[in-house]
Amino acid sequence: MKKKYMGYIFPSMLSFLLTGIYSIVDGIFVGRALGDPGLAAINIAWPLVALITSLGTGIGIGASVIMSLNTGAGNHEKAKKAEGNAFFLLLSGSLLLVLGLYLFGPQLLTLLGAKDELFTPACTYLHYILLGGIVQVFSTGLIPLLRNHGAAFYAMCAMASGCITNILLDYFFIMLFHLELKGAALATVLGQILTLLFCIFFYLKKKNRIPRSCFCPDRTLIGSILRVALSPFGLTYLPSVTIILMNLQTLKYGGEEAVSAYAVLAYIISFMELLVQGIGDGSQPLLSLSQGKGDRKSLHTYAKWTFTLGIVFGISGALLFSLVKNRIPSFYGTSARAAEYIEYATPFFALVMALYGLTKPTVSYLYATHKVVRSTILVYGEIVLTLLFIVILPQFWGLDGVWYTIPAVQTILAIAGILFLSRR
Repeated sequence: MKKKYMGYIFPSMLSFLLTGIYSIVDGIFVGRALGDPGLAAINIAWPLVALITSLGTGIGIGASVIMSLNTGAGNHEKAKKAEGNAFFLLLSGSLLLVLGLYLFGPQLLTLLGAKDELFTPACTYLHYILLGGIVQVFSTGLIPLLRNHGAAFYAMCAMASGCITNILLDYFFIMLFHLELKGAALATVLGQILTLLFCIFFYLKKKNRIPRSCFCPDRTLIGSILRVALSPFGLTYLPSVTIILMNLQTLKYGGEEAVSAYAVLAYIISFMELLVQGIGDGSQPLLSLSQGKGDRKSLHTYAKWTFTLGIVFGISGALLFSLVKNRIPSFYGTSARAAEYIEYATPFFALVMALYGLTKPTVSYLYATHKVVRSTILVYGEIVLTLLFIVILPQFWGLDGVWYTIPAVQTILAIAGILFLSRR
């Protein structure tokens, strides 16, 4: 069982690890080339950009769970039809989302705090990302389906190729050709195109082809996929909602330097979030398959390994983050004031990294085992708590209240997650 488990987990973790490294390196390039305004602009635009990848991830994992549950129950025809309907949802969803962001993107950026000198670069970044919006939805949505076929290593290669290409193109476009945020966006799109080409090649193989009849929309299957997709979509997109709220409050209580500092902190904690998400997504096919078969022993074993890995990586990352906090600002080229904010807020965000090791695998476990209501409560409860605390805490502690918000939310979610798991 361990060999099988690691065959799923290791490629998934490595894929998300590379994505996390790309995220950090991307921020370093932008910070060094454009300074605080560049970091602030990309951070303000990111919540809209993240809608694209979150949509793909939600649909892809939602379909994967339905596929695995049906495969475990022996209903292979229904599992194949769920995969075909995932393609229909990815296409229709991406068209609607890209069109909506194209029409209303500038107005939304203004609401998110893109004003004065931040508006133009934020609009530029979003505009060029949208050129490859449909590609990004498909590239992120097909990766979970590949893992569900047992092609975890191939999925890792697909993601890794896109991430490495992205990092290389970031260097050329931003540092050498001075394309600024336009270059960062184009590097992202071209990297995702390469990932999608890997996915297309996978489905061109005869054994992986989906019968035409499976692409016909099935209302019942679409409803099942979307119900499960709510949790992974929220799990992926929630950090962007947090970024929206944090940006507005850091700008209000600390100014542009505080927004820049939070942008750096968000890059760092997103690395850990991606790593533990890789653990959860990697274990999903095995958890769902065990649930579909009714194999409680295997389900318990896979769950135990998943939580152990998540907690160990969360605590280790928090300790490492605390040790190198003084060196982080120089890598990103922040101002002296932003550097002070980063060093001061690091302990709070280190605690967040440690708690991610429990809260994120808990959500993944719940939706993988089709406990949709509980996973949805945790995911969207996080949004409600963040909105509540980000408004109330700064009223008492100013900018400190902003830094307290995410640790307070994650602490409550960890307690709620433990209660949900204990009921199992």
